Amino acid sequence: MGTVYLFRGKAATGKTTLTNWLAQKLEIPVFRKDDIGISVQGYLPDRAARDAVCYDILCRILQTNLNLGADFIVDLALGDRGNAAFFLSRLDFKQNKVFRFFLDCSDEKVWRQRHLERLKNPLPHESFHSLEHVLAHYQQADIGPMEGEYVIDSANPFDACFAELSRIIFPGQAEYGI
Repeated sequence: MGTVYLFRGKAATGKTTLTNWLAQKLEIPVFRKDDIGISVQGYLPDRAARDAVCYDILCRILQTNLNLGADFIVDLALGDRGNAAFFLSRLDFKQNKVFRFFLDCSDEKVWRQRHLERLKNPLPHESFHSLEHVLAHYQQADIGPMEGEYVIDSANPFDACFAELSRIIFPGQAEYGI
């Protein structure tokens, strides 16, 4: 039986920062749709087609690891509850232990500033073109935590987010390497 750490939420809420930290502490891999997207971007220029293929590949990778009982982290991104529920319904978690996290940034000003910083030097997988594009995208989505998810508020300093994550994953223990 493995342990799965599943992170989802809007862009610029700290998923990559927290998943990288946790992967380093636990010495386990992180699987991200964005990493797959970067690999196939030149072959599938249409974003919708690329996303569909990437999520299908990610689903297959995750199911293989679930079947093996491996420990791993998933940076799912999917902030929209409907899309996340559909994706997760494709997986059989078997007897694996699953920690589910929803990352949010309750400070709208901080969240907007993070996007403005990203827009200066966007990574290949980042598709937003302007702050208005970001806001319009998320106004149409059903964003929020799903049943059974722990909420981490990245408006707090990241060391506080790491500490909260550590308390959830390692209850009753001293903070894990913070």
